[in-house]
Amino acid sequence: MNKINTNNFDFLRVVFASTVAIAHLIELSQINSFQPYLKFFNTRLAIDGFFIISGFLIAKSYESNKKLKVYIKKRIKRIVPAYFFVILLCAIFFSAVSTEAFSDYFFSKQFWRYLVANLSFQNYIEPCLPGVFEGNLTCAVNGALWTIKIEEAFYLLLPLFYYVIDSKKVNIYILSVSIYLVSVVYFSYFYYADMYSIAKQLPGALAFFITGVMYYRNFEFLIKWKHYFIIPCLVLFVLEQYVFSTYIFKPITYGFMVFYVAYNFKWLNNFGKYGDFTYGIYIYHFPLIQIFVHYNLFHDYNPILVSILLLFFVLIASVLSWYLLELQYLSENRKLRYKKLYRGLRYQ
Repeated sequence: MNKINTNNFDFLRVVFASTVAIAHLIELSQINSFQPYLKFFNTRLAIDGFFIISGFLIAKSYESNKKLKVYIKKRIKRIVPAYFFVILLCAIFFSAVSTEAFSDYFFSKQFWRYLVANLSFQNYIEPCLPGVFEGNLTCAVNGALWTIKIEEAFYLLLPLFYYVIDSKKVNIYILSVSIYLVSVVYFSYFYYADMYSIAKQLPGALAFFITGVMYYRNFEFLIKWKHYFIIPCLVLFVLEQYVFSTYIFKPITYGFMVFYVAYNFKWLNNFGKYGDFTYGIYIYHFPLIQIFVHYNLFHDYNPILVSILLLFFVLIASVLSWYLLELQYLSENRKLRYKKLYRGLRYQ
């Protein structure tokens, strides 16, 4: 593999997914002794990290084959099977924990609204199932899925981005800076208006995605100068994140921090040798936490042991999802890459 393919993105994605899972565990469990630790698990930074990596890797994938049909097919195969599975699984089996009668549950307008909304990646329209988790902090079945629609939007916008620059209509840097500025202005306006739920949506998240795209496009330059850029980026990021609470350069500085970790620390290069469990961790953790909360397990038993058991179940669900579902829909080239990586490490 060339140097652009030898990276720590698998490690970073597991860190980001685990950060989101643990933050939701702390928040939803409502265990008082857990709450002081929530500040160490910043879900916003984790999600922004995902968007940066997505921009980098999706641009790389698209440039390897710009046939729109191939590109869309690859994206659908990676996202849709496991996503549809978790939606349908929860819709069917959570009838067992619903306060509604079995027949009322499945014939409820809310049930069908939940299915339509969630299967179309619009879970904000109906995040709850009838009579499910009404005693929990939130009735949302899977509150982590709001980012999936943003990812889908990124996937659809990228070919348009390349069409504009390939047709020579606009210079790539002018277009990228324009997208970046629109995103920053949008996010900042709604954030300071105390409307964060709107700020975090599109186009507020685009600055991180386009940063990832541009880091891929300028890979050789950034690799050459990475050790010179990292300190200024760290300083500026800390100032914006923790002192001034601004957003102007954060996508660039945080993006470079992600890039730097991805292309240093070689001992992390083979972190994903057994598979990519990130997506599974992300889409399965929330409903599993909700089940544990519903049955009051965090309060009836030792919350630390229950948390460990929960995270173990999340990992098991993610591993099974990877091998039994997600891996089956990957391209042959990607399947081969995982097989070679695993075999190579096995016989070292």
